[in-house]
Amino acid sequence: MAEYGGPADRSRLRAELRRMLEKEDASGDPRTESLSPDQARIAAEAWLTAAWGDKDAVDAVEDLVITDRAGDLRARLYRSDDNAGTVLFFHGGGWVLGSLDTHDGPLRSLVKSARANILSVEYRKAPEAPYPAALQDAERALQWLRAIGPSKGLSAERIIVAGDSAGATISAVLSIRARPLNIALDGQVLVYPATDLTGDTASRDQFASGFFLDRTTMDWYIAHYLSAGATPDDPGVSPLLTEDLSGLPPTLLVTADHDPLRDEGRAYAQRLIAAGNDVCYVEWRGVTHGFFNMGATTPEARRLIARIGAWVNQIWRT
Repeated sequence: MAEYGGPADRSRLRAELRRMLEKEDASGDPRTESLSPDQARIAAEAWLTAAWGDKDAVDAVEDLVITDRAGDLRARLYRSDDNAGTVLFFHGGGWVLGSLDTHDGPLRSLVKSARANILSVEYRKAPEAPYPAALQDAERALQWLRAIGPSKGLSAERIIVAGDSAGATISAVLSIRARPLNIALDGQVLVYPATDLTGDTASRDQFASGFFLDRTTMDWYIAHYLSAGATPDDPGVSPLLTEDLSGLPPTLLVTADHDPLRDEGRAYAQRLIAAGNDVCYVEWRGVTHGFFNMGATTPEARRLIARIGAWVNQIWRT
Protein backbone atom coordinates (compact mmCIF):
# COMPACT_ATOMS: atom_id res chain seq x y z
CA MET A 1 0.00 0.00 0.00
CA ALA A 2 1.34 3.45 -0.92
CA GLU A 3 2.42 5.64 1.96
CA TYR A 4 -0.05 8.41 1.09
CA GLY A 5 -2.94 6.25 0.00
CA GLY A 6 -2.10 5.98 -3.69
CA PRO A 7 -0.27 7.77 -6.47
CA ALA A 8 -2.99 10.39 -6.96
CA ASP A 9 -3.50 11.20 -3.27
CA ARG A 10 -2.62 14.84 -2.58
CA SER A 11 -4.15 14.98 0.88
CA ARG A 12 -0.86 15.55 2.70
CA LEU A 13 0.38 18.24 0.36
CA ARG A 14 0.29 21.80 1.61
CA ALA A 15 -3.01 23.42 0.62
CA GLU A 16 -1.44 26.04 -1.63
CA LEU A 17 0.40 23.36 -3.59
CA ARG A 18 -2.78 21.30 -3.97
CA ARG A 19 -4.49 24.36 -5.42
CA MET A 20 -1.56 24.93 -7.80
CA LEU A 21 -1.77 21.36 -9.07
CA GLU A 22 -5.55 21.49 -9.41
CA LYS A 23 -5.20 24.66 -11.49
CA GLU A 24 -2.62 22.91 -13.64
CA ASP A 25 -4.96 19.93 -14.10
CA ALA A 26 -7.72 22.22 -15.37
CA SER A 27 -5.53 24.40 -17.58
CA GLY A 28 -5.33 22.17 -20.62
CA ASP A 29 -1.76 23.34 -21.21
CA PRO A 30 0.35 20.97 -23.32
CA ARG A 31 2.62 18.58 -21.45
CA THR A 32 6.34 19.33 -21.60
CA GLU A 33 7.04 15.98 -23.27
CA SER A 34 4.63 16.88 -26.10
CA LEU A 35 6.74 19.92 -27.00
CA SER A 36 10.00 20.41 -28.80
CA PRO A 37 12.91 21.47 -26.56
CA ASP A 38 12.67 25.05 -27.86
CA GLN A 39 8.93 25.19 -27.21
CA ALA A 40 9.41 23.74 -23.73
CA ARG A 41 12.13 26.30 -22.98
CA ILE A 42 9.86 29.19 -23.89
CA ALA A 43 7.12 27.85 -21.61
CA ALA A 44 9.54 27.14 -18.77
CA GLU A 45 11.15 30.57 -18.96
CA ALA A 46 7.76 32.26 -18.70
CA TRP A 47 6.59 30.13 -15.77
CA LEU A 48 9.80 29.92 -13.78
CA THR A 49 10.84 33.56 -14.07
CA ALA A 50 7.47 34.50 -12.56
CA ALA A 51 7.35 31.67 -10.02
CA TRP A 52 9.40 33.40 -7.32
CA GLY A 53 7.39 36.60 -7.14
CA ASP A 54 8.96 39.78 -5.77
CA LYS A 55 12.74 39.64 -5.85
CA ASP A 56 15.05 40.74 -3.07
CA ALA A 57 17.51 43.58 -3.51
CA VAL A 58 21.12 42.41 -3.19
CA ASP A 59 24.42 44.20 -2.73
CA ALA A 60 25.48 43.80 -6.39
CA VAL A 61 24.70 41.62 -9.40
CA GLU A 62 27.01 41.27 -12.38
CA ASP A 63 26.50 39.33 -15.59
CA LEU A 64 29.81 38.00 -16.84
CA VAL A 65 31.37 35.51 -19.23
CA ILE A 66 33.55 32.57 -18.18
CA THR A 67 36.12 32.22 -20.94
CA ASP A 68 38.62 29.44 -21.53
CA ARG A 69 39.98 27.41 -24.42
CA ALA A 70 36.69 25.52 -24.74
CA GLY A 71 34.68 28.69 -25.32
CA ASP A 72 32.40 31.00 -23.37
CA LEU A 73 29.83 30.36 -20.66
CA ARG A 74 27.38 32.94 -19.41
CA ALA A 75 27.29 33.41 -15.66
CA ARG A 76 25.79 35.73 -13.07
CA LEU A 77 27.63 36.81 -9.95
CA TYR A 78 25.63 37.86 -6.89
CA ARG A 79 27.95 39.68 -4.51
CA SER A 80 27.61 39.83 -0.76
CA ASP A 81 29.38 42.50 1.28
CA ASP A 82 30.12 39.79 3.86
CA ASN A 83 32.07 37.79 1.23
CA ALA A 84 32.46 34.61 3.30
CA GLY A 85 33.07 32.48 0.23
CA THR A 86 31.44 31.57 -3.09
CA VAL A 87 28.56 29.20 -3.79
CA LEU A 88 28.97 27.81 -7.32
CA PHE A 89 25.38 27.18 -8.41
CA PHE A 90 23.89 25.06 -11.22
CA HIS A 91 20.19 25.46 -11.99
CA GLY A 92 17.65 22.71 -12.53
CA GLY A 93 15.54 22.01 -15.59
CA GLY A 94 16.19 18.40 -16.55
CA TRP A 95 19.44 19.29 -18.39
CA VAL A 96 17.19 20.74 -21.13
CA LEU A 97 15.43 23.75 -19.60
CA GLY A 98 16.29 26.54 -17.19
CA SER A 99 18.60 29.52 -17.29
CA LEU A 100 20.22 32.25 -15.23
CA ASP A 101 16.87 34.07 -15.27
CA THR A 102 14.68 31.17 -14.11
CA HIS A 103 16.65 30.99 -10.83
CA ASP A 104 17.33 34.67 -10.35
CA GLY A 105 14.64 35.10 -7.67
CA PRO A 106 15.69 32.34 -5.27
CA LEU A 107 19.38 33.15 -5.68
CA ARG A 108 18.82 36.79 -4.79
CA SER A 109 17.21 35.55 -1.59
CA LEU A 110 19.97 33.00 -0.99
CA VAL A 111 22.80 35.50 -1.31
CA LYS A 112 21.28 37.43 1.57
CA SER A 113 20.56 34.35 3.66
CA ALA A 114 23.96 32.74 3.12
CA ARG A 115 25.88 36.04 3.37
CA ALA A 116 28.13 34.70 0.63
CA ASN A 117 28.77 35.31 -3.05
CA ILE A 118 26.91 33.15 -5.56
CA LEU A 119 28.17 32.37 -9.05
CA SER A 120 25.32 30.98 -11.17
CA VAL A 121 26.47 29.22 -14.35
CA GLU A 122 24.63 28.85 -17.67
CA TYR A 123 25.84 25.41 -18.76
CA ARG A 124 25.07 23.93 -22.18
CA LYS A 125 21.76 22.10 -22.59
CA ALA A 126 20.61 18.88 -24.20
CA PRO A 127 19.73 17.74 -26.78
CA GLU A 128 21.98 20.17 -28.65
CA ALA A 129 24.74 19.46 -26.11
CA PRO A 130 23.96 16.13 -24.41
CA TYR A 131 25.91 14.44 -21.61
CA PRO A 132 28.70 15.07 -20.73
CA ALA A 133 28.56 18.71 -21.91
CA ALA A 134 26.85 20.12 -18.80
CA LEU A 135 29.30 18.35 -16.51
CA GLN A 136 32.26 19.53 -18.57
CA ASP A 137 30.96 23.08 -18.24
CA ALA A 138 30.62 22.64 -14.48
CA GLU A 139 34.25 21.53 -14.26
CA ARG A 140 35.28 24.50 -16.39
CA ALA A 141 33.40 26.87 -14.10
CA LEU A 142 35.05 25.40 -11.01
CA GLN A 143 38.52 25.68 -12.54
CA TRP A 144 37.78 29.25 -13.68
CA LEU A 145 36.61 30.22 -10.20
CA ARG A 146 39.82 28.89 -8.69
CA ALA A 147 42.08 30.51 -11.29
CA ILE A 148 40.32 33.80 -12.07
CA GLY A 149 38.07 34.26 -9.04
CA PRO A 150 40.69 36.02 -6.88
CA SER A 151 41.09 38.74 -9.52
CA LYS A 152 37.36 39.41 -9.06
CA GLY A 153 37.53 39.41 -5.27
CA LEU A 154 36.39 35.78 -4.92
CA SER A 155 38.17 33.20 -2.82
CA ALA A 156 39.86 30.38 -4.74
CA GLU A 157 39.64 28.10 -1.71
CA ARG A 158 36.27 28.73 -0.02
CA ILE A 159 33.86 27.13 -2.49
CA ILE A 160 30.57 25.29 -1.99
CA VAL A 161 28.88 23.70 -5.02
CA ALA A 162 25.10 23.71 -5.13
CA GLY A 163 22.13 23.09 -7.36
CA ASP A 164 18.53 21.98 -7.60
CA SER A 165 17.25 18.92 -9.49
CA ALA A 166 19.46 18.38 -12.57
CA GLY A 167 21.75 21.09 -11.20
CA ALA A 168 22.04 19.12 -7.97
CA THR A 169 23.01 16.03 -9.97
CA ILE A 170 25.70 18.08 -11.73
CA SER A 171 26.94 19.33 -8.34
CA ALA A 172 27.05 15.82 -6.89
CA VAL A 173 29.13 14.49 -9.78
CA LEU A 174 31.34 17.60 -9.73
CA SER A 175 32.12 16.98 -6.06
CA ILE A 176 33.16 13.42 -6.89
CA ARG A 177 35.32 14.56 -9.80
CA ALA A 178 36.99 17.24 -7.69
CA ARG A 179 38.72 14.52 -5.63
CA PRO A 180 41.28 13.38 -8.25
CA LEU A 181 41.82 17.04 -9.18
CA ASN A 182 42.86 17.68 -5.55
CA ILE A 183 40.26 20.43 -5.25
CA ALA A 184 39.01 20.57 -1.68
CA LEU A 185 35.43 21.86 -1.67
CA ASP A 186 33.96 23.23 1.55
CA GLY A 187 30.54 21.69 0.92
CA GLN A 188 27.81 20.65 -1.46
CA VAL A 189 24.11 21.56 -1.38
CA LEU A 190 21.92 19.10 -3.27
CA VAL A 191 18.23 19.98 -3.55
CA TYR A 192 16.16 16.99 -4.77
CA PRO A 193 18.89 15.53 -7.01
CA ALA A 194 18.38 12.78 -9.56
CA THR A 195 21.00 10.25 -8.43
CA ASP A 196 20.04 7.03 -10.23
CA LEU A 197 18.63 7.24 -13.74
CA THR A 198 18.38 3.44 -13.82
CA GLY A 199 16.12 3.40 -10.78
CA ASP A 200 12.58 2.15 -10.44
CA THR A 201 11.86 3.28 -6.90
CA ALA A 202 8.66 3.32 -4.88
CA SER A 203 8.52 7.12 -5.04
CA ARG A 204 8.82 7.08 -8.84
CA ASP A 205 5.77 4.83 -8.93
CA GLN A 206 3.86 6.62 -6.18
CA PHE A 207 4.27 10.09 -7.66
CA ALA A 208 4.39 9.09 -11.32
CA SER A 209 1.79 11.69 -12.30
CA GLY A 210 0.00 14.65 -10.82
CA PHE A 211 2.79 15.96 -8.55
CA PHE A 212 4.47 18.62 -10.75
CA LEU A 213 7.24 16.37 -12.12
CA ASP A 214 5.70 13.45 -13.99
CA ARG A 215 7.49 10.26 -14.88
CA THR A 216 6.79 10.77 -18.59
CA THR A 217 8.42 14.20 -18.38
CA MET A 218 11.43 12.69 -16.61
CA ASP A 219 11.75 10.14 -19.41
CA TRP A 220 11.69 13.00 -21.96
CA TYR A 221 14.49 14.81 -20.11
CA ILE A 222 16.61 11.68 -19.79
CA ALA A 223 16.19 10.75 -23.47
CA HIS A 224 17.47 14.17 -24.53
CA TYR A 225 20.29 14.19 -21.96
CA LEU A 226 21.60 10.77 -22.98
CA SER A 227 21.00 11.21 -26.72
CA ALA A 228 24.71 10.94 -27.59
CA GLY A 229 24.77 7.30 -26.48
CA ALA A 230 25.53 7.54 -22.77
CA THR A 231 23.79 4.97 -20.59
CA PRO A 232 21.91 5.54 -17.32
CA ASP A 233 24.31 3.29 -15.40
CA ASP A 234 27.28 5.61 -16.06
CA PRO A 235 28.28 6.98 -12.61
CA GLY A 236 28.71 10.40 -14.25
CA VAL A 237 25.00 10.26 -15.02
CA SER A 238 23.90 8.43 -11.87
CA PRO A 239 26.17 9.37 -8.95
CA LEU A 240 24.48 6.82 -6.67
CA LEU A 241 26.23 4.15 -8.75
CA THR A 242 29.70 5.54 -7.96
CA GLU A 243 31.69 2.76 -6.30
CA ASP A 244 33.62 4.96 -3.85
CA LEU A 245 31.81 7.89 -2.23
CA SER A 246 34.34 8.50 0.53
CA GLY A 247 36.20 11.76 1.04
CA LEU A 248 33.44 14.05 -0.20
CA PRO A 249 32.69 17.47 1.29
CA PRO A 250 30.07 18.17 3.97
CA THR A 251 26.65 17.80 2.38
CA LEU A 252 23.21 19.31 2.79
CA LEU A 253 20.80 17.09 0.88
CA VAL A 254 17.13 18.08 0.67
CA THR A 255 14.34 15.98 -0.81
CA ALA A 256 10.65 16.77 -1.25
CA ASP A 257 8.35 14.14 0.24
CA HIS A 258 5.91 14.19 -2.75
CA ASP A 259 8.60 13.84 -5.42
CA PRO A 260 9.39 10.90 -7.72
CA LEU A 261 13.08 11.60 -6.98
CA ARG A 262 12.64 11.31 -3.21
CA ASP A 263 13.83 7.75 -2.72
CA GLU A 264 17.02 8.06 -4.76
CA GLY A 265 17.85 11.25 -2.85
CA ARG A 266 17.38 9.35 0.40
CA ALA A 267 19.53 6.52 -0.89
CA TYR A 268 22.31 8.91 -1.88
CA ALA A 269 22.31 10.50 1.57
CA GLN A 270 22.49 7.05 3.15
CA ARG A 271 25.42 6.02 0.97
CA LEU A 272 27.28 9.27 1.72
CA ILE A 273 26.82 8.67 5.44
CA ALA A 274 27.91 5.04 5.15
CA ALA A 275 31.07 6.21 3.35
CA GLY A 276 31.97 8.40 6.35
CA ASN A 277 30.91 11.80 5.05
CA ASP A 278 29.29 14.58 7.08
CA VAL A 279 25.68 14.74 5.85
CA CYS A 280 22.65 16.77 6.86
CA TYR A 281 19.61 15.15 5.24
CA VAL A 282 16.24 16.92 5.25
CA GLU A 283 13.04 15.47 3.79
CA TRP A 284 10.75 18.48 3.37
CA ARG A 285 7.17 17.69 4.22
CA GLY A 286 4.07 18.55 2.21
CA VAL A 287 5.87 19.75 -0.94
CA THR A 288 6.57 18.69 -4.51
CA HIS A 289 9.60 18.72 -6.74
CA GLY A 290 10.37 22.27 -7.88
CA PHE A 291 9.40 24.09 -4.69
CA PHE A 292 12.85 25.75 -4.54
CA ASN A 293 11.54 28.17 -7.20
CA MET A 294 7.97 28.62 -5.96
CA GLY A 295 8.28 31.72 -3.79
CA ALA A 296 5.05 33.17 -5.15
CA THR A 297 3.12 29.96 -4.35
CA THR A 298 4.36 28.58 -1.04
CA PRO A 299 6.22 29.99 1.98
CA GLU A 300 8.21 26.76 2.05
CA ALA A 301 10.37 28.11 -0.77
CA ARG A 302 11.76 30.92 1.37
CA ARG A 303 12.02 28.59 4.35
CA LEU A 304 14.16 26.29 2.22
CA ILE A 305 16.38 29.19 1.18
CA ALA A 306 16.76 30.19 4.83
CA ARG A 307 17.71 26.61 5.74
CA ILE A 308 20.35 26.51 3.02
CA GLY A 309 21.68 29.88 4.11
CA ALA A 310 21.95 28.76 7.72
CA TRP A 311 23.86 25.65 6.67
CA VAL A 312 26.28 27.68 4.54
CA ASN A 313 26.83 30.05 7.46
CA GLN A 314 27.54 27.08 9.71
CA ILE A 315 30.19 25.83 7.27
CA TRP A 316 31.99 29.14 6.95
CA ARG A 317 31.39 30.83 10.27
CA THR A 318 31.88 28.11 12.88
